[in-house]
Amino acid sequence: MNIAAFDAAAIRAQLEPNHAATLADILIYDSVTSTNDVLWQRFADNPASPAVCIAEQQSAGRGRRGGAWQSPAGGNIYLSLFWPLPTSGNVEGLSIAVGISLIHALSAFGVNALKLKWPNDILHQRRKLAGILVEARYGESYGVVIGIGINYIALPAQHLNEIPQPVTNLAEICPQIPDRNSLCGQLINHIMSALKLFQHQGLTEFLPHWPALDALHEQSIVIKTEQGSLQATACGINEKGELRYMHNQQLDTLSSSHVSIRFAS
Repeated sequence: MNIAAFDAAAIRAQLEPNHAATLADILIYDSVTSTNDVLWQRFADNPASPAVCIAEQQSAGRGRRGGAWQSPAGGNIYLSLFWPLPTSGNVEGLSIAVGISLIHALSAFGVNALKLKWPNDILHQRRKLAGILVEARYGESYGVVIGIGINYIALPAQHLNEIPQPVTNLAEICPQIPDRNSLCGQLINHIMSALKLFQHQGLTEFLPHWPALDALHEQSIVIKTEQGSLQATACGINEKGELRYMHNQQLDTLSSSHVSIRFAS
């Protein structure tokens, strides 16, 4: 497969005019520690300036709970977007808003039957296609970085062995795999639209989409924490984006993303 290199001008050409005017930088690298790290370093000097970083490879890519995100060179997509927040900024539930927006972006390219596994994995037939990492920082300035990892092509076997769940890729499930620059442009469009909507209305406009996209709907799941594991039945999410689950005939909610959720069977 001939995979075109990332091109900032080609990506910017895909952006809606208001997004292109808002986005200060599209930074392209062959290799970085992580695209999130690059934007946090930039944040020190440009705390109010939205930007995107995309890399061919990450030497220290990370997922939730401090886990490693397998990020070899060879054609996959590692993309992060920085967005300034007001001092009252709240990112609770933002990974859900972003996940819904990414599924809508991918569906425009014919990538269908995607589901969201709370709080931040995009699945196709229970196999992981993409992950989302939301990091917020508060201090003299406020901001959030949204990191996206998408398996564009198959990962090498040595990296697959490091991933504790089944995975898939766009080349495998997409009838006609989209050009990476076109795809990145549309992903950025959808993320920026989601951020603007989320800032003004929180999850309100996103919640109606959740039932149709919920990979865990009424599924038996295992919730793993540092204290141990429990088996439960997933019951959707509430207005805050918290996971609702039934355990021992008791309905409870889970707000922390610092847990691991797995299908029980």
